[in-house]
Amino acid sequence: MKKLILLSALIAAMSITACSEVGSTESSTVDTAAEITESTEAAEETTVDEEKPTDAVHDIQSEDEFEYEVTDGYSVITGYLGDSPQVEVPSEIGGAAVLKIGAYAFEAEYDITSVTLPDTVTVIGEGAFMDCSSLQSINIPESVVGIDRGAFVACTSLTEITIPASVIYVTEEAFTACESLTSLTIENPNLAYENWGLEDLPNLTIYAPDGWLESAGLA
Repeated sequence: MKKLILLSALIAAMSITACSEVGSTESSTVDTAAEITESTEAAEETTVDEEKPTDAVHDIQSEDEFEYEVTDGYSVITGYLGDSPQVEVPSEIGGAAVLKIGAYAFEAEYDITSVTLPDTVTVIGEGAFMDCSSLQSINIPESVVGIDRGAFVACTSLTEITIPASVIYVTEEAFTACESLTSLTIENPNLAYENWGLEDLPNLTIYAPDGWLESAGLA
């Protein structure tokens, strides 16, 4: 009888110890999970606090038919607000000379048929006239030194264009998909060809200084 009582007491003691250990393990696990959660939340808060805005702040203004930005004492045309199919870009806006047609400034202005640029413009920006599918004529003044990537992509009604001797670079895809372009005049014998998209325009005739076509790989 005493043996049974001792055995029962021993079993009971072992059960209490086991339960205590399980409870201790569960408590430890919960505490650890809480610590990880708190640590993660703290890290997220730190990351958010440390994030800095990377986009430059642009002060876009409007006057007459144009959006523009004045920077470093000159104006950049950034958008067109008018509805006339014949566009004449001013030589001055916002009290500063217009030196650049900004990136995508006239993109997808489907109704524009002609553009006149002033002789203050030095750069025609990336995609500036992209998808102007009704654009038939545009001048490039002798003040222009550069034409950026894709400036005239998909100007499907443009038939001729002259790149003056002042232009020292024209970057890739400048005339890609200008399927109606039949005449392109190059006046700078040292102007490098950088995949302007001319290879896919079978009806195009290029007028250039002697040796230019050969150096460009278009002969």
